[in-house]
Amino acid sequence: MRIAVIGDLHYPELTLDNHLIADARHEFYETFMKKFFSIPADLYVSIGDLTNYGTAEELEDIYSIIRRHGKQFVHVLGNHDVYDMKRKDVLEITQQERFQLIETETAMLAFLDTTREQDLKDCGGILDPVQQEWLKSVVDYSEEMPLLVFGHHPIHATTTMSEKMMHYVHPLQPIQEILQKKQGPGLYINGHNHYNSIALRKRWTFLQLAAVLDEQAARVIDVSDSLISIDSIDLSDPLLKEQAKIIGKAINHFSLREDSLGTEADLKHLIPLMPAVKKPVAKAKSVAPL
Repeated sequence: MRIAVIGDLHYPELTLDNHLIADARHEFYETFMKKFFSIPADLYVSIGDLTNYGTAEELEDIYSIIRRHGKQFVHVLGNHDVYDMKRKDVLEITQQERFQLIETETAMLAFLDTTREQDLKDCGGILDPVQQEWLKSVVDYSEEMPLLVFGHHPIHATTTMSEKMMHYVHPLQPIQEILQKKQGPGLYINGHNHYNSIALRKRWTFLQLAAVLDEQAARVIDVSDSLISIDSIDLSDPLLKEQAKIIGKAINHFSLREDSLGTEADLKHLIPLMPAVKKPVAKAKSVAPL
């Protein structure tokens, strides 16, 4: 099983203030998404903030690019994706599930919604009671099979900046306790903080991705019977870097990072797997083709 993942994409709509970036926006996102979908993978994932403000124009524009590539794609909701519209209206446009489980022969993949709907004052993460109970059942059901959990916000006190206010799923909600009941290996993948980071906590590895406008790259996660391999693929070129800076400096609700996005140790990692009895995948749920 091979999964290609991108961090916060922040596809922006054009306004009176930034309409001069129209050409750069078109060329950058067309080229970057083409490169992303050219990575050989079984599944392609956006870890949230696919859009900059979650407007209908942003969602329809970026999904017109995504659907042309015809690949299996999952969009985890980020806080920016639900600023402008209600969650149900966003999901109607994207035709995505709010949260879901995908079963494969080598791992189970759980996708969460950690967002606060239309909350411009608090961009931090939450996990509602329905998802808490659902995640408990997923952790229990996965037994010793590897479990990969995708959520936009990091778990508190794991990856870089995840102790800073509004940069984590609120620690009063028991997501950490739920995850630590996992019997086998777990990998939690998030964005939100715009820094590359890898952290280890007991059975869990926590992987955080930088924003695409800061770093034109993707993570590739390979899951085999004996190993989970995390690698980074550089998708940049001089023109993409120039266009990313033009866009990043022109749009609201986003700031380019001026400091380091992490170290080499935050880009690649290996998780050895102990032999485990595979759970039968009788009713495996898969992502419908776009």
